[in-house]
Amino acid sequence: MIKTYTYKIKTNKTLEQKFEEQLNITRYIYNLGKEVREESYKKGVAINYYDLSKQLTEAKKEFNWLKKAHVHTLQSVLERLEIGYKKFFSDLKIGNKTSIPKWAKKKDWKSIEFKQGNLKASKPCLRFEKDGKFNLPKLGKIKIFKSREIYGDIKLAKIIKHTDGWYLQVIFEEIEQIRENQSICAIDMGITYFLTTSDGEFIENPKHLFKYLKQLRIENRKLSRMKRGGNNYKKQVKVLQLLHQKVSRVRKDFLHKESRKLANNYGTVIREDLNISKMVKGSKLAKHILDCSWGTFFTFLEYKTNVIKVNPAYTSQKCSKCGHTCKENRKTQSLFECVKCNYTENADLQATFNILELGQQLMEANVSQ
Repeated sequence: MIKTYTYKIKTNKTLEQKFEEQLNITRYIYNLGKEVREESYKKGVAINYYDLSKQLTEAKKEFNWLKKAHVHTLQSVLERLEIGYKKFFSDLKIGNKTSIPKWAKKKDWKSIEFKQGNLKASKPCLRFEKDGKFNLPKLGKIKIFKSREIYGDIKLAKIIKHTDGWYLQVIFEEIEQIRENQSICAIDMGITYFLTTSDGEFIENPKHLFKYLKQLRIENRKLSRMKRGGNNYKKQVKVLQLLHQKVSRVRKDFLHKESRKLANNYGTVIREDLNISKMVKGSKLAKHILDCSWGTFFTFLEYKTNVIKVNPAYTSQKCSKCGHTCKENRKTQSLFECVKCNYTENADLQATFNILELGQQLMEANVSQ
């Protein structure tokens, strides 16, 4: 199982200068690679990652300052560019509207990637030292606020620049543990309640964005009255960035905690296979749905416990007692009352019973196969 842990880096001016230098080098290589590809294309010559990688080797001989960045870091930049062009051409073939990879601007270029070398080596290039520091090629040992231990093979590391400082992301492969918990539950996602479980637990929707909406409007209004590009304008932009970052982190903390609770209590969680992007289009509740971040929650849940996805069709209209299905059963957003057998229940809880039944049918079908 691939997992990612994020740690804040204990920086100083010297280290920050090194990070900025690495960002500038990688951004230069990205833009240079894009320029070479475009100029070659105009001449009718197709250039790919392997061609650019060979030219990179020659460029390092000519420009010694390129050697300040590790070769794997520079290659990962060219791979990023290659992925962008492959997506552009594949989208063109199927008629999707897409745009060619853009130039890397300084304000948007925020990360440096480091690949793991030979894992069988006595000292892999990406590793935690005994003193808790993290070793990075060309940068040496980095002090971090280490909050969690990693148990597995480190595959990749990233240095990311955020508004409030520099962070280290470590991507590693963890050995999947056998889950002893065999209990099952179904969940129904909503707006009034973030989720409802088939065991009758209702989790309130904290509405993270709406708690800070007034403050965001005030800060945006301040920004709109300032001269673009001025010092005060830049300071106000940072205030807004920090506020948006706070909303994002509070939301992510909530999603992690709720997914962890479910994973601890249940060995299998059954959920609807929702098409969230389709639900958002043209919906009056789009802002509420996006604020809930169901997609992120599902991602967190899937690597913490076993998840089964079922077809969401008619789960909120079908009576779990008699099986009668019609729109009239759903009296209001919160009330379900079957027009055939008069069974009455909370609409969200009633939906979880149907989801649970569908999930159990899938599990039995898989066992019989």
